[in-house]
Amino acid sequence: MAIGTYHLLELQIASNPADTRRVMPAIRSEHRHILDVGCGAGQTLLASALGREVTAIGIDRDAEALKLGRRLGDRVQFVCARGETLPIKSGYFDLVMSRVALPYMNTRSALGEMARVLRPGGSIWIALHPAARELDAFVRSVGGLRLRDALHRLYVLANGALSHFLGREFALPLTARYESFQTEAGIVRQLRRLGFEDIKVQNKVFFVVTATKPVTRGAEA
Repeated sequence: MAIGTYHLLELQIASNPADTRRVMPAIRSEHRHILDVGCGAGQTLLASALGREVTAIGIDRDAEALKLGRRLGDRVQFVCARGETLPIKSGYFDLVMSRVALPYMNTRSALGEMARVLRPGGSIWIALHPAARELDAFVRSVGGLRLRDALHRLYVLANGALSHFLGREFALPLTARYESFQTEAGIVRQLRRLGFEDIKVQNKVFFVVTATKPVTRGAEA
């Protein structure tokens, strides 16, 4: 499937509440500054029907996807950057979201950056695909004798295991790109390490994790 076709299909799904594949964050009135990390063409933000008072920023490393997003609407500011090094000042956003993009980043670094740019009391929303998806892809690759893809899936499975047990992954040689899967226990441990509280996990089409950055005593004062 072409990249543009994929993003348009995702926008169609995100815009249709009756679609069983739809997984969207809850946007509340206090969410005036929203960041989508790994936004693609911004389909999640574009489908959220945000008011003019909301500042919405989408970050992705795929410049072509961002060009498509700019053509689709003017409510989102798009920035080409990596999730591991967000070009955003600390403590700015009320809500940081990432829909099935974290598996293609260095999880530890990306989560650290998301925590950094959230204001105290801000929320994080992450949709992830589970290990079963990658295991099924590996089995299908082996069954179809697609050995190159099977080797890649082995890398993803090994990276997911490292992420679960050690909270770390390693990049693919030569490309410096990451891919892994996450587990509920592993992602909860990493969020706790970063100080998040009120961590909740829901199993839907993907598994969805939400959490809150605590308000410090100094911030309360």
